[in-house]
Amino acid sequence: MKSSFDNKSLKKPKIKKKKDISFIKHYFKWFIVLWIIFSIFFLWANISNVLWSYVKKTVWLVVQKVSTVMSKEAKKDNLWNINILLLWVWWKNHDWWYLTDTIMIASLNPKLWTLTFLSVPRDLYVKYNKYSWGRINYIFAKEYLKTKDFSKAADKLKKKLKQITWIQINYYVLVDFWGFEKLVNNLWWVTVDVKKNLIDYRYPWPNRTYTTFKILKWIHTLDGATALKYVRSRHSTSDFSRSARQEQIIKAILYKFTESWILLSPSKMKNLYLQFENTVHTDFDFNIILWFVKYAKNIKIHSYVLNWDCYYKKTYWKILTPGCFVYPATRADFDGQAVLLPVWANSKNVENYKEIQKFAFIALWYPELWLENTKIQILNWIWNRFIKKYYRWYLKPVASNLAFKLKNYWFNVVDVENAWKIYKNNISYIYRKKIVTESLLNTFVWDITYKTWDVKYSGSGYDLTLILGQDYLLNQTK
Repeated sequence: MKSSFDNKSLKKPKIKKKKDISFIKHYFKWFIVLWIIFSIFFLWANISNVLWSYVKKTVWLVVQKVSTVMSKEAKKDNLWNINILLLWVWWKNHDWWYLTDTIMIASLNPKLWTLTFLSVPRDLYVKYNKYSWGRINYIFAKEYLKTKDFSKAADKLKKKLKQITWIQINYYVLVDFWGFEKLVNNLWWVTVDVKKNLIDYRYPWPNRTYTTFKILKWIHTLDGATALKYVRSRHSTSDFSRSARQEQIIKAILYKFTESWILLSPSKMKNLYLQFENTVHTDFDFNIILWFVKYAKNIKIHSYVLNWDCYYKKTYWKILTPGCFVYPATRADFDGQAVLLPVWANSKNVENYKEIQKFAFIALWYPELWLENTKIQILNWIWNRFIKKYYRWYLKPVASNLAFKLKNYWFNVVDVENAWKIYKNNISYIYRKKIVTESLLNTFVWDITYKTWDVKYSGSGYDLTLILGQDYLLNQTK
């Protein structure tokens, strides 16, 4: 049947509405704007860093050039090093005024751009003259109170230190602790990386009292007072770590001095110079100070300290603190005083400086030793029965004893082992050439035959393998 057209309902076709994306365009537009702003900011920041780096480099080059032109070269010793006596003291407003709390010899090697510190303990017992004895830290104070002249007092201490170390000291720098605080504050503080927690329950305080100083392991920005406590604390750690902390602060101060924001600020430079004049006494003249400026930025620093750590406990060679050449004397022999004596010295002969002189010679005149940082392995190829016979039937650890001795002079001994066979001669296999280390090693082990490499040991992580043969004991003292 044919359907009628009228009976059909007309349906409107469905028209799909377009989605409103105007809000998407709006946010996208703002995204593009922000992205452009961020890109411009990022680009400008990079350009600024490049420009600032260029400015700092240019300023430093200008400073170096000016200092070179206007400076006067410093005096050198026989090996072309400049040796400086660094003293830290309290002034009259302290109970222990004019006693040298810190005594350091700083040796600058102009060719290698190295600065090496040797700290001498203030309790070292010495002869003042033919009729009197006492701690070394009183020499400066005694002479100054008599002459009222800093230079004469420093010369007196220089003379004694030359006798102890054989080092000819050219200049002196005397720093007041209170002035050190002000100097650090004028530099807008210094930043140091504290490697270990430090707690000192007996930090010296006025009126012969004590206070507690505590600083935790972290990267700290220290003000003057805290920096002073950090470098002076003695009862929390060893003198070696104290010397390392002083080295940290010296590095931080040198870094601050060479920052271009200081060099570009005449007012800051003027304040620092006035602070230097008020708190530092020295026999440098201004032209010599300018001569040192060029070394401030890229100088390599290392420090040693004469210490007695190995006498308080049985110290294994691996944990030995280098420079252990003094020991605490028996108090009864020195009227109850806590004093230190050189090794091999005693109450009747307090000035046996042979070992200290040898150590100072290597430490200050051969900075190449720590620059080369030669990794040394020691192998013992000596029969036990031969060792027993040599030491009257005692079996002594020959290789470990040598490692202890070398480590005490800062040779970087990293491994000691017994070898699997016997050998007659002393041999050293060299994997990476270390000229100064090899030459100094000959002063401790005689008749070494050097070979450049060996198949058996060439794959090791060492720079040098020293093999002790049967002849080693024949040249050693018992």
